[in-house]
This record gives sequence, C-alpha cells and structure tokens, in this order.
Amino acid sequence: MRKIKIMATLGPASGNSSIITDMVKAGADIIRLNFSHGSQEDMKRMIKIVRDVEVELDKPLPVVADLQGPTVRLGDFETVNVKTDSEVHFSLQGNGIPIPSGDFFKLAEKGDSVAFEGGMLWGAVTAKGRDTVTVRMEMDGELSSRKTVAIQGKEYDLPPLTEKDLDDLKFSVGQGIDGIALSFVKKGQDIRDLRGRLEALGSDAFIIAKVETISAVRNLEEIAEEADSIMIARGDLGSHFPQEKIPEIERTAINTALRVGKPSIVATQLLDSMIKNPMPTRAEIMDVFMAVSMGADGLLVTGETAVGKYPIRTVDWLNRISREAEGYSEFKPTFKATQTYDRFAEGVVKLADMIDGKLIAYTHTGKTPQRLGRFRPSGGLVGAATNIRICRRIALVWGVTPLFVPDLREENIEELIRISKRRGLLRKGNVAIVTRSLREGVTDAIRLFEIA
Repeated sequence: MRKIKIMATLGPASGNSSIITDMVKAGADIIRLNFSHGSQEDMKRMIKIVRDVEVELDKPLPVVADLQGPTVRLGDFETVNVKTDSEVHFSLQGNGIPIPSGDFFKLAEKGDSVAFEGGMLWGAVTAKGRDTVTVRMEMDGELSSRKTVAIQGKEYDLPPLTEKDLDDLKFSVGQGIDGIALSFVKKGQDIRDLRGRLEALGSDAFIIAKVETISAVRNLEEIAEEADSIMIARGDLGSHFPQEKIPEIERTAINTALRVGKPSIVATQLLDSMIKNPMPTRAEIMDVFMAVSMGADGLLVTGETAVGKYPIRTVDWLNRISREAEGYSEFKPTFKATQTYDRFAEGVVKLADMIDGKLIAYTHTGKTPQRLGRFRPSGGLVGAATNIRICRRIALVWGVTPLFVPDLREENIEELIRISKRRGLLRKGNVAIVTRSLREGVTDAIRLFEIA
C-alpha cells in the first residue's frame, strides 16, 4: 500500500465525473479546488461530482478549497511573446502591460529581479516611474493575462484574506468543504484569524498553511503549530528565494511539520512536463522520489491535472514513483516524542513494527491516527471513524487508510475487526493492534487480535 498521499487539482481538463473517478482509481486521495481560477458555479458542480464518486468508490475524499490570497497579478491583455534582453513596459494604467496593483509599483526599485508566473519568467527592473516600470527580460517566454508578479527578496504588505477570499470562504463552508488552504501566510496569527472565521461560520474545516513567503519561512515553526497541515508551495517560494535554496527550505519545512506532528504536502511542478507530455522527465521522477524520501505526507499536482493533457496518467505516475521510493528506502523520523500521548503513540508503532502487526485506530477526532502516522508505522494503519468528515480529515495523513463505519459502536471492537477483514485490510494470520480511547480526546487503550 502506498503511504504518501496524492492531492490532485481539478480544472477544465479533469472536472467531469469520468476523469475524476479514474484519477481516484489511479491513486488520488485528496481533491483540490483552485479558487484563483473558475467560478463558484464550477466549484459547486465539481464538489457534487466528488461526493458522488466518494459514494460510488466507497472511499472518503476530502475536498480542499485553495483560496487565491492577496496576490499581485498581471491584468487582462493579449498574450505577448518576449525575447531575452527585450524591454517590456508595465503600468498601473495606460500604456504597457497592465499590473492593476499599486503595491507592485510602490515596492519595485531599479535593479530588482521580477518573477512572473511563479518564476517561469524572470526580468530585471531597468527604469522606475511613479506608476510605471520597465523590465529587461532575462529569458524568452510568454506573458499572458492574470499571471502572478513577484519581486525577489521582497513581499507585498497585504492582508492574508481579500474580499474575494472571504466570499469564497463563505461559499466553500456552505458547500461543506473539508479543508481550506490559506495562501501567502506570514505568521501564526493568520491561521488563528482564519480559524476564528471558520468557527463563526460553523465549520470545522481543517486548515492547510501554504508556505510561500519570506515571512512564512522565517515563522515556519509557529505557523506549523497553528495550522492542521502545511504545504510547501515551491512556485511562489522560487519567486522570493534563489532557486538553489528551495530544496533546503523544503527539507526544513518537512522536518518542522514532523516535529510538531502535522502533515506536510510538497507542491508545484512535480510533474510539470506532463501538462503536455505522457511521461515525466527523469529529473521530475527524482524530485518526487526525494520528496517521498524526505518524509513528506503528501504530494500535490496542480496544472498537470487541472489543465494538462494527461491528468489520469499524471496521478498514475505519482503513484508508481511513490511506491518505488517507499519500497526502496523506508523513512523513519529521528525526533524524540516529549508529550505523554505522543510517547504512547511512538510505543504502539514500535510494538507494531516489532511484531509485524497491523494498526487499527478507532478515532473520534482524528488525533490518534495523526499521532500514530507521525511515527511512520511500517505496515501503515487503518483509521476508523463513524463520522465521514473525520475520515476525510485523516485521509491527509501518511500511511492512514480511512475506514468509514457509520453504525459501529466503539465498544464493539470485534465487529471493527470483521469489517476490516471484509474490506481486505486484514488477512488470516495477521496480528491486529487496535487502539481506542477510554476518555474523550485521548488514546489510552490497545488490544491485540490474531486474525483467524
């Protein structure tokens, strides 16, 4: 069983029932909706399809709403092909390519490096006016409407939630969304503010903090503590940091998430060539392999499945590479548990590994599977819950197979064993280690079963 999780983005190339079904069959565990693109009606339609596929395949499928955030983007204009050393004029209004944000013109200075579309194109500022900037392009490429604009080493002084985000947040909660990905997080308070808004809307959606700003890297630990999960958004990171720094930021973020007991997701350009090609490059295969080897909980594909020609093949390749990486080198965390229930979880995982046991965690909140998954049990684990939203929440966690058991009574562990066996999660001869709570919110009981 593959243990790292795959998050796939829906879009024009994958927003129908047939392709979503086939992507899930190929290995997609989590569905992402990118609110930077598409209407709320599009999102509503795709959420409905995912819920139908969830029932059809009997697999809990969390849906994550990725809010656009306070980005600065190019305005609307006819696509322009640019050449190396050509000069391109940008303006707040009037002549040149539009950038309808005064924040860019306030921040930009002569000599600054400017990144477009998450670093796909670069240029240097050669002239600066009050609301105009001239950029000498450093490579050939294409400038098109609505692409992001960033200045390396600088970040815009913008609030984490825009009016559009607040509207999309309210809409998402109304659609029963499972998780919210918050863009351009800078500090832990940004997460607390979003959680307060979710609570006010009556939502228990989990929060994924996207690490993609200079401040987020600086405040990584406090952000990981506050969020339910972190995403290493390498595209925008590459707009703010030299490219050669990104691998170490990725490693540090994964290790930080492991240390505080939160899932981590590696994102952006994992299999970017598959937007146009049916196979990934060897470099992309190595990139995915290394993310698995570093101990990430999840992998996110974006344009590959949203607008690419091969969304199903993309997921299949992620699945294949991940399985190979997990089979080649088993990752084990090196940190030491300090809190009582973390130590308990570590001990349960060590016991399971020692006797080659199969872990089953009956959970009310999802905390037990998350604690256990943090210590990377060799045989993976089953997270059983009577609440479908809890099953979707733990679907993000490394190694966890969510098991929805709506009618199970907690004390009926023997029935949980029978259900697991019927689903093929246990086989004759296995030793099952079942954890459950005797008190609300904690894990303090284990039982062993030999499967006949």
